[in-house]
Amino acid sequence: MKSTVLINMCVAATLALSTQACGGDNFSVTGNLAGHGGRILLLKPISAEAADTIANYVTPDGTFAFAGRVTEPTEMLLEVVGTNLNIPLFVEEGAEIAVNGNVEEKRWSTSGGGALQQISNDWQADRLAMAAGRDSIADYYRANYDLSDYFWVVQARGALQRYADKCDSIEDAFLASNDNMVAASFLFNKRNELIRNKTLAHKYELLGENARNTLSGKLLTDDAQRIASITLGGTAPDFTMETPEGDPISLYGVKGKVKILDFWASWCGPCRAENPNVKRIYEKYHDKGLEILSVSLDTDKEKWLAAIEADGMPWNHASELGKANTAQDVYNVYGIPFMLILDENNKIISEGLRGERLEEFIAAQFAE
Repeated sequence: MKSTVLINMCVAATLALSTQACGGDNFSVTGNLAGHGGRILLLKPISAEAADTIANYVTPDGTFAFAGRVTEPTEMLLEVVGTNLNIPLFVEEGAEIAVNGNVEEKRWSTSGGGALQQISNDWQADRLAMAAGRDSIADYYRANYDLSDYFWVVQARGALQRYADKCDSIEDAFLASNDNMVAASFLFNKRNELIRNKTLAHKYELLGENARNTLSGKLLTDDAQRIASITLGGTAPDFTMETPEGDPISLYGVKGKVKILDFWASWCGPCRAENPNVKRIYEKYHDKGLEILSVSLDTDKEKWLAAIEADGMPWNHASELGKANTAQDVYNVYGIPFMLILDENNKIISEGLRGERLEEFIAAQFAE
């Protein structure tokens, strides 16, 4: 059933003038966001990019009050215009939700509401506690060690990574144990980060059927499927680009028992340093079925071709020379060098290998 939200004329006037609700309202959202003088919107998301404006409030000091009527649980969003604060809310009949925070500190919390909002309140409290724990670790190392010393930088990074892994496990447990719109909404609001680090597919798999069938869950489906195709175990998406000679070449058109999809550029020092290793591997295993397609992020054709010749790279090459970044976008490549290793059916069997690890993995694929 499609959810319905009603903000009647009485409520609209109330929003503009006071914090009192009118007869017939069955939910309210009130609060104080310190440091904000301006507009606050109550929105109902309708797509990944758009939302209906349910009501708006102009506040001189951060206090605000919304009221209205819903016929079933509805996901909403409190947008603090002119800031980075977008606060998810889960409105149910009889819900009285309070929001408090500080715009300058980018901090907020919620209380009250129905069963779904209570789940969200508890999860937000857990997230704030995890963020405080992370900050505590960082503050400890800053206060006690010389972070200009590389050894202590490594130690601090290690401690922060271990804590991040712990928090990630807590997040997974939350997603798996909450088959509802709260879990789906949290994942949707974090989607850009998860797409970037290619973990969205894993997180999406943790959602239950009810969560996937909410608006946020449905909006995640396509991106989750795409990320699944470009991570370990997925079938690499095909693409077609141009060779240095101007001929079309596709990933699937390159046939081999094992294929390396290599993202690089002439201006990338680590890429150029890795090329001799890749060349040695190619010469050793090409006759046994190894193929390589190197996709360059170059924009200057002469520099691209000069690097291919200088590094002696006798395999397949492609680039769009800055006209577009089709393969880079499809595969979410944010740093180079980056390599994916595919089997003969274009299934991804490894990624991110370099140096000895790359050579050892390729050797294992051709072991008799």
